[in-house]
Amino acid sequence: MNKLTRRAFGTLLAVAATHAAHFAMAQEAYPTRPIKLVVGFAPGGGGDSVARVMADHLSRTLKQQVIIENKPGAGTTLAPAAVAAAAPDGYTLLLAPDSVFGPDKAMWAPNLKYDETSFTPIGRWASTFFVLAANKDYGVRSVAELLAKAKAGNGELFVGSTQGLYPALILENFNRSTGIKLNQVPYKGGAPAVMAVVGGEVPVTFAVPSSVMPMVKDGKLHALAITSPKRSALAEGVPTLAESGLKDFDVGYWFGLAGPAGLPNEIAQKLFDASAEALADPAVRTKLQSLGYEPAPSRSMADFRKQAVQDGAALRKVVETLGIKGS
Repeated sequence: MNKLTRRAFGTLLAVAATHAAHFAMAQEAYPTRPIKLVVGFAPGGGGDSVARVMADHLSRTLKQQVIIENKPGAGTTLAPAAVAAAAPDGYTLLLAPDSVFGPDKAMWAPNLKYDETSFTPIGRWASTFFVLAANKDYGVRSVAELLAKAKAGNGELFVGSTQGLYPALILENFNRSTGIKLNQVPYKGGAPAVMAVVGGEVPVTFAVPSSVMPMVKDGKLHALAITSPKRSALAEGVPTLAESGLKDFDVGYWFGLAGPAGLPNEIAQKLFDASAEALADPAVRTKLQSLGYEPAPSRSMADFRKQAVQDGAALRKVVETLGIKGS
């Protein structure tokens, strides 16, 4: 190597080292500006409330404001589509329901603009289930009484619920397990569906604990069972559907944090660590539980990515088997 070549080679090494140093500094400095957390639910709903509790703590930990951007609509698919199309720089993130990792594509294809490969899973945040609740004057206090009443009629039952994946899964599972035909009366959200049952428009509903249990405590509804495989403090004293004779009945969901595909691992890890810190905070845990969600932190990003793939694939198979389609 001659003198000129050595000099050029040395210059290239110096430039490469400088770029590497700048890249490392940029990774360490993240975030340097506000972060947008996109939520596929309207303000005030359960998912939105979870996002706001976590965003508040993340803002303090990351020393940059985490701003909620609500993008409800199209069966909650607008928000994931927006994040899937964003730059993978850590400044556009998604409150990710488990449905984005597989079943959404099965329900909405070919129009959907994302699939499970469109995201970088970061960590799970919280999970919940549904409560089967009846109007206080409907005359039932248990699943057995509900089934007996339906069978004594025409074998059908009207149920108020939202539209989407989980109400469809509940209805299909309930119909197959009991032989009772549940006829869905769709409402724009879980809260309106619950109020419809309180008002006597429909006799029963499946809704999240935060929507149902306050009405149960006030004596306006009777909680008959929950869709979780185990009893929960979020619905204290309420039996599971499995205990009530509907074997292996298990329908629940979780929310996590995700970024666009290609998000650098250093940024994802920083977000995972900040999330873990938030979920270890007793104040955050209490707030989430008051909203009807169990804090459900992942042990690691690798564990969450494995879970996202497995849960997404299982849900997608159910959607395809049952032929559930978005509407």
